[in-house]
Amino acid sequence: MFDTLAQYLFEFKSLALPPIGSFELEDKGAAADFAASTIAAPSWVIIFKPYYGNVETGGNSTLSSWLAANEKMSVNEAEGRLNNFIADLQSRLNSGEPVNWPQLGTLVKKGTQIYFEPAAAYISPFTDVTAKKSNQENASHHTLVGDRETTTAQMREQLLLPDEKEEAAPHNVGIIRYFTDSGGLVS
Repeated sequence: MFDTLAQYLFEFKSLALPPIGSFELEDKGAAADFAASTIAAPSWVIIFKPYYGNVETGGNSTLSSWLAANEKMSVNEAEGRLNNFIADLQSRLNSGEPVNWPQLGTLVKKGTQIYFEPAAAYISPFTDVTAKKSNQENASHHTLVGDRETTTAQMREQLLLPDEKEEAAPHNVGIIRYFTDSGGLVS
């Protein structure tokens, strides 16, 4: 059940398990690490909010419906499984037993308070990917500039400074030739 509930948590970014508490995922987007040539997968910080006092244990219809569809059972069966899981979890915590949630962290009860110790600062079901920068000199790609479609080569040419344009232009050194109206060549 832990794996299934973790899947729900990643999908909906929130999981309520009354009377234990609720879990929320705070987003930490993907990030490029140029030094390591990787892109870190998107990850999340788990925020746990314990419930205080008497909390209604029913009414988790979204979770029950999702669990029923995911586990291919009726909603009543899903509610029963979920309630049994929560009761077992609560019993274990009340007896002082720490409850390990694989890959997420550990729930412990100290006095009357339930705490969650995450397994890592950030969690993610994804893995990092290797990313090498590809340099293709003078490659031209279509792009939008404002509402006008152009190419990167055209933009590169437009953005050259006047003295750079002169350096980039081919120099015709030598004979200057003119064509006459009659088609003759004059040097």
